[in-house]
Amino acid sequence: MLSPADRAAHRRRAGGRRARIALESGLRLLALGMILLALTRALQPLSPAQGERASGPAVAAALDHWSMDPDVEVGHLSFAALPSDAERDWMRALRGAGMTLGYDTPVLLPLALTVASVPDPGRPLRVLVAAPAGSEVELRDAIGVLDTVSAASTGAELRGTALAATVTASLSGAVASAVVPDSLRLRPLLVLGRAGWESKFTVAALEERGWPVAARLVVAPDVNVVQGIILPLDTARLSAVVALDGSAAPLAPAIVRYVRAGGGLVLGVEAARIPALAALAPGTAAVALPVASDELAGPDPRRGLPLHPITRLRDDALPLERRGDVVAVAARREASGRVVQLGYDESWRWRMAGPEGSPEAHREWWAAVVASVARAPSAPSGTDMTTGNGLESEVTPPAAGARSLDDAPLARLIAAVGEPSTFSPEAAPFDGDAPTLPWWALATAITALLGEWASRRLRGVR
Repeated sequence: MLSPADRAAHRRRAGGRRARIALESGLRLLALGMILLALTRALQPLSPAQGERASGPAVAAALDHWSMDPDVEVGHLSFAALPSDAERDWMRALRGAGMTLGYDTPVLLPLALTVASVPDPGRPLRVLVAAPAGSEVELRDAIGVLDTVSAASTGAELRGTALAATVTASLSGAVASAVVPDSLRLRPLLVLGRAGWESKFTVAALEERGWPVAARLVVAPDVNVVQGIILPLDTARLSAVVALDGSAAPLAPAIVRYVRAGGGLVLGVEAARIPALAALAPGTAAVALPVASDELAGPDPRRGLPLHPITRLRDDALPLERRGDVVAVAARREASGRVVQLGYDESWRWRMAGPEGSPEAHREWWAAVVASVARAPSAPSGTDMTTGNGLESEVTPPAAGARSLDDAPLARLIAAVGEPSTFSPEAAPFDGDAPTLPWWALATAITALLGEWASRRLRGVR
């Protein structure tokens, strides 16, 4: 026989058990409800009236219509070629306004193009192309086809001196285009060295190339031969300084300031050992390698020149030329300026004792070295700029109403509107906008099931 207190406790326990069972049933029903809601949302098709599709010639009209019809919430465009920049911007604007918009194009390969002026009196232009390795890219300008180049792992390069208006690169339906840049304003070079064969023929090579050259050649202590105006060293007066040997030491502090202000500097072997200039050098010139003088008349005459390998390269240095495993020419940036260090010495021997065509090859090599560091600002567009050295900058402004150019069409398209999508004839017009399971409903269902399981385990029921 239970006492009144025991009967009251028994009733409380029974009531708590019934409340827990009711809670467990409620959690189970909540979980089932959330699962059903998630599945319903995931399987519910979009209304066919919400989505429209356009392809080919109808794309322009569809973009215009969708921009004015608020009832069109979903659209898909099928392009026969890469969308123009106007179509690309229009698609981005529609997406920004809240429209779900997909597109597809023919299979297109990535392609990019740039055209750059080279600081050189010959006014060469570098056409650089990025394309998949092994692909054949056709290059043309406003007049006609320039060439077909085969892209390597690092792309392809073409040099020209007379390119008209714009350059385009074509590859499997993709077309990249870039405007031919303005000419550069070239200023004189300053050559510092001792009076001798190296200084004489370095100045000769640069002047033959068309560079105006100022020079200070040391004949003896306190005896200099000066050509042109030497000081001040200023980026407004000089395109680059060529320091061939230790005679540049008295001007080293001024050269350092000039480079850090944006000027260019070429360091010969001995000049790179001047303490102030060594702080700018890409590396350290080691002891010269044995010279095979008979190589001067061979197919690679520079192998017959004395070479001081450039070692202990700085982290920001870039090797420009190697001979086997050693670095022969290296470059780096110093603040706003550029510095090239030469490991070759006595380059005049190449010009004097090399095979046929050596004077031209020597001149071309020195021109390329100087062009890699020379400071040469663009001339103002639409005007003819004449520098104090007599070099004129010829500028061809773009024609009025010309179509805007796109130097990396596929990359810019994907950056603007995302990856292409696959059209589906069902309500969802492309892959990315198919309905998904609501995460919050699934999270609620899982929490409810875990709560029911924990409650049943605590009261000893499986």
